[in-house]
Amino acid sequence: MAGGTPYVLRGGYVSIERMLMVDMVGHIDDLDIMAKKVVISGCLHPVSALQEIEATNFTISTTENNLDALVDVCYIRPYVEEKDYTALSSTLKIIKSSSYNFNKGVSTDELILDNDELEKDINEVGSSVINLHDALNAKTAEKNDTEKYIEYFSYLSRLDFPIDEFINLKNFNFSIYRVSKENMVKIKENYENIPSIIYKIYEENECNIIMAFTPVLLKAEADRIFRSLNCEVLDIDSDFKGTPKSIVSNLKEKLIDINKEISSLNEKLDSLEKENMKKIKILDKSLELELKASEIKSNMACTNEFFYLCGWIPEDTLQRFKDSLGEIADRTIIIEKSVDEIQDKSMVPPTKMKNNALVRPFESMVGMYGIPSYNELDPTTFLGISYMIMFGAMFGDLGQGLVFVIAGLLLKYKGRRPNFGGVLSRLGVASSFFGVMYGSFFGFENVIPALVVRPMEDIKDMLLYAVAFGCGLLIIGYIYNLINSAKRKDIENGVFGKNGLAGLIFYVSALIFTITKVMGINTMPNSVWITIFIVLLALILLKEPLTNIILKKEPLYSESKQDYFIEEGFGVIETLLSMFSNTVSFIRVGAFALNHVGLFVAFAALANMMSNSAGSAFMYVLGNLIIIGLEGLIVFIQGLRLEYYELFSKYYEGAGVAFNPVKLFDETSDVEVKVYKKIITSKLVNE
Repeated sequence: MAGGTPYVLRGGYVSIERMLMVDMVGHIDDLDIMAKKVVISGCLHPVSALQEIEATNFTISTTENNLDALVDVCYIRPYVEEKDYTALSSTLKIIKSSSYNFNKGVSTDELILDNDELEKDINEVGSSVINLHDALNAKTAEKNDTEKYIEYFSYLSRLDFPIDEFINLKNFNFSIYRVSKENMVKIKENYENIPSIIYKIYEENECNIIMAFTPVLLKAEADRIFRSLNCEVLDIDSDFKGTPKSIVSNLKEKLIDINKEISSLNEKLDSLEKENMKKIKILDKSLELELKASEIKSNMACTNEFFYLCGWIPEDTLQRFKDSLGEIADRTIIIEKSVDEIQDKSMVPPTKMKNNALVRPFESMVGMYGIPSYNELDPTTFLGISYMIMFGAMFGDLGQGLVFVIAGLLLKYKGRRPNFGGVLSRLGVASSFFGVMYGSFFGFENVIPALVVRPMEDIKDMLLYAVAFGCGLLIIGYIYNLINSAKRKDIENGVFGKNGLAGLIFYVSALIFTITKVMGINTMPNSVWITIFIVLLALILLKEPLTNIILKKEPLYSESKQDYFIEEGFGVIETLLSMFSNTVSFIRVGAFALNHVGLFVAFAALANMMSNSAGSAFMYVLGNLIIIGLEGLIVFIQGLRLEYYELFSKYYEGAGVAFNPVKLFDETSDVEVKVYKKIITSKLVNE
């Protein structure tokens, strides 16, 4: 294998996997196999090779082995997929029209990678299945028509003469209508205006069945009147002969035969599908592989001799990716580059978050706000832990928390909602923990003892604890912003910004000043405090010129001085207000803890007013259901608001791109890993 020296990223960011850009050049004959093996590996997040080459990011070392590829790059063009899979997809969709699970039970070494073989096999299985499906659909349509005519002629069962004599009248048109009782009244009121002889032959709960004899010359006018009254025409085929009763009898016998034929066709179809189930699963997964490979090919560039492919790969999967290519890797130029080695700095590496099992479900909540940038701290751990604490504090109850745990586990394992189920079960654990701290079990405070505090008995402390907790979270938010700014080398916002070092020192100083004054502790004279605050606010106000002075940039202001100071002056005022409002916002953590207890007290009062124990028990159950459902939702939203608006707004941009590799299997199983061992020596290499 020819290629450059593998590079290893040294920096690394918390909870975000390090990425490598991989450039590959191979012979055009290997293009199809390469695309499929890349999909099976499930490691590559593709990017446009043509754009990379034009941006000079796609580099090939100038060795003798690489000379042909370097010369040929002058004739590069985007690769255009010539194969159309629409017909195959339609055929396979018909084959898969049963309720079987086609997504599991196929290992990678069973996949069909030869397109001609895949098309042949799909058409072979499809021809038999489609013929049965067509016959079944035809019989089903015939059954529906037969049932319809049985219904129609049942309405005419009181007529004891051949119906074909009515249908074949020369000067009159015979019609049957279904009309609502309301419109039937209107018909009776307008008999003289309707050019038809009308006779009611059947009556149901909501409608009437009428037949009408209309002169042929007046049929158009009569049809217009019947349409205006929303009369539904019951079409009867002119081929029917005999009395309605005899026709119904014949149709019922015919329906029995049709049902037998449908059952026989269903049995044949079911038998055919069961006999070919394994093959159908393989065909389904193989066609999916073709479609995913087309997605890889759409990002390729090519010449008459070579193909060019590039994309992002997590550093720890690089060797696995190379192993999955097997012997084809020896015929391919593969070059890995670290993010720092990429010349085009506008190229944004994708982000793959990597968190421990405790906070992993909270990645979805971070994703709702935005994906972290590659050079940004992943806030999942901070959000997960702080959110669990906030939710537990606001909704502290052992019994109700256990309900959330059970609901979360059911959603995760039965409802196939692992993220939401995981979040809910963890919030339930936090709620149960604080329930033990509060001594609350399904709202009752006399079942278990309180280990720390009872919210309604220590209201002042609860609110103070909430604000203190919020101050701690805000300080951590400032620290996160300092780290993110350092990674971006952003001096302006990291050092002088309102959420940077100057803002952090101002906020901590303001807290110390407030606490010491409230507690009557003498520290520094007020004049010193005021001087510190003025200096820090001045740094925030002058952040742009100070940054430009440090970086020796001109001009000092990106706009006129007047406009700058007006805008930043209001920014300083907004900083003071936001610091105060952000801090006070966390008082809701304590307030909702009190509200949680108070709401149950209200239901308990209603329960005590009931005249019997059954009514009281019902009220207690109803109260818990409302608290779990309604207040649980409110607390969930309030916690999310604190995370997004009070914390994320300080340090998190969320402007990243999610790592999205093209892959065949959602999760790698032991069976699927066979690709890395078997596919290397499989028949595919020889094709």
